[in-house]
Amino acid sequence: MGQSFTIYPVNILERGTVSVSGTTDAAYPATRLHDRTTAFFWQATATEAKTFHVDQGTAGILPVDILAVGLNNFSGKAMQWQFSDDDAGWTDAVTDWTPTENAALVKTLSTSLSYRYWQLTLASTANPRCSEIFMGPGYTFDIQRAPGPSANNVSNVQWNRTVGGIERSTRFGRTRRSRSYTVFLDESGLARFDEAVAFLDEFSKPFFFRDHTGSYYWARLDADPYYDFDHKTHVHLTLNFLEML
Repeated sequence: MGQSFTIYPVNILERGTVSVSGTTDAAYPATRLHDRTTAFFWQATATEAKTFHVDQGTAGILPVDILAVGLNNFSGKAMQWQFSDDDAGWTDAVTDWTPTENAALVKTLSTSLSYRYWQLTLASTANPRCSEIFMGPGYTFDIQRAPGPSANNVSNVQWNRTVGGIERSTRFGRTRRSRSYTVFLDESGLARFDEAVAFLDEFSKPFFFRDHTGSYYWARLDADPYYDFDHKTHVHLTLNFLEML
């Protein structure tokens, strides 16, 4: 199998009803868990266990392929990711785990699961905080062998020249990953792509992304998709992705 990438365009927390057990600081509400940015944190000034609960409702239940948790302070605390069809009996989606660092984490499923209720549980933690919790479907596309994937790192620096000609830099953030892929889609593949990007509100929203190296991060389209109808049954589609900080 060749190289591929995956777009995760929608978070079920956005569309469903989200509740967090225990105490939450009013200035850091649960809506920050699904605002598509890692810059704003949810948090609670308490020491207690937490359950992050999602009810998708009865209509439009989306399949789930992935759990992604943004920057957090969950290191050393036991966690569970579970699903249910009645909000009473819960089944583990993956084996329970305990993070060993506060970095963002990802758990993936080999087969999509479509259930109304999902929850993420966290053992008792002092002042828990998290930037994002993402659960949703993935759309995977194979990359054309020729041209193959291209990639570079985009600096986040502005260079300023003084009156005397000396240059000084201002760094606004870390370097971002940029990826460019060409895919060759038949009618059904193009329909799947259209289904995925329909969640992006006319390309105005970022999305969770897995690149061809297997790295996961937030990204956006760096240019409008380019369609080349140069084949009777397939379309060449060129896509450019840029990491979001």
